[in-house]
Amino acid sequence: MEIDALQAAPANTSLKLHRYQKIVVNDKHRFRVVVAGRRWGKTQVAKISIIRAAASKCNQLVWYVAPTYLQARDIMWDDLKMSIPRAWIATINEQRMTIRLINGSRIALKGADKPDSLRGVGLHFLVIDEAQDVKKEAWEMILQPTLATTNGRALFIGTPKAFNWLYDIYMLGQRGDIIRDERGRMVPNEWMSWQFPTITSPFIPRREIEARRRDMDPRTFRQEFEASFQTMSGRVYYPFDRDEHVGDYPFDPRAPIYIGMDFNIDPMSAVIIQEKENGEIWVVDEKVLYGSNAQEMADELARCYYRYFNQISIYPDPAGNNRNHDRGESSIEILREAGFKNIYFKRKHPLVQDRVNAVNRLLMTAEGDIRLRVDRKCRKLIDSLEQTIYKEGSREVDKSLGVEHVTDALGYYADFRHPIRKMRILGVSI
Repeated sequence: MEIDALQAAPANTSLKLHRYQKIVVNDKHRFRVVVAGRRWGKTQVAKISIIRAAASKCNQLVWYVAPTYLQARDIMWDDLKMSIPRAWIATINEQRMTIRLINGSRIALKGADKPDSLRGVGLHFLVIDEAQDVKKEAWEMILQPTLATTNGRALFIGTPKAFNWLYDIYMLGQRGDIIRDERGRMVPNEWMSWQFPTITSPFIPRREIEARRRDMDPRTFRQEFEASFQTMSGRVYYPFDRDEHVGDYPFDPRAPIYIGMDFNIDPMSAVIIQEKENGEIWVVDEKVLYGSNAQEMADELARCYYRYFNQISIYPDPAGNNRNHDRGESSIEILREAGFKNIYFKRKHPLVQDRVNAVNRLLMTAEGDIRLRVDRKCRKLIDSLEQTIYKEGSREVDKSLGVEHVTDALGYYADFRHPIRKMRILGVSI
């Protein structure tokens, strides 16, 4: 029994597609690659493609693969269950995240972090979501062979992350409809690829995109919203320029004091920050203590700022809430015992890239506005802003130089006080 997947779509708002999503879903190439900006609707394309593949023929095996099993559940599972008409569903297994349709087709959600679960099956259709975060080997060594026996099809979806394997397969789809194979013969190209900036989604108001342009640093905006493959290698805090950002920015004893803090034995790091009425953010001092601990940092801050306790707010590394000291106290509890009452941190540890993006946005927005200024005596912070780099070919911070802790401290403050804002969505776009 075949199911007409197209027939039910108009009655279900969760199955609606905008113009550019339809181009992808209706394309007939065996391998399709979608590189799109933030909130363009990549997951919507994945969901519709999965449902159509499973419903259009009997006894199809369809997989959705995310970088991790948990991501597969968070991104797709609940939405997929709600989007498939109940009359089409024979059984649902919540624990294994599988759905069997009345036509015998099976849909399963998988995580690329569990490679043993990806072997030994003949797939008819495969979606790899957030492909930029999936290891190339997972596709080439494990998943691609599962399509061979069935001549199965695959859809790759992601956001650029430098020139990794997502870029490589994207370029396969840019070679034209007819290509020359290994034997020199002209054959149809099995690959097709598209690059869609966020602005091509009708569900994202233009003013929201322009707001993010003001809210993000130039490189991240190009990558996240324009779907640019511009590499993130090199300096992490690339907008920083001594001539632009460093000067004399003295401490104001009357103004509120904000302290970003990174808990690390070598070194313990804190940056002292004040926000000005004109919107500028001044880093007026730093404390970097080698071979130290939370108690010594608390004592040092108390010694320097004991007159201003009521003006101080601290934004520490959330890991400092763990009880890991000999006397059974957490680093944050030690700060409280030292007299610091206003301590703010996220219960979930912020992603490194979120912290980096928050700092870079303060250094310079995509419109060229500068808000962050650093006093010239903050030499460790200046060195860290200049010297912290990415590992070659990745967006992972290279920690081998040991210079990143003081910028981490700045990042905890920036991510809490000035986070990258979430985008407002109109209609269906996930």
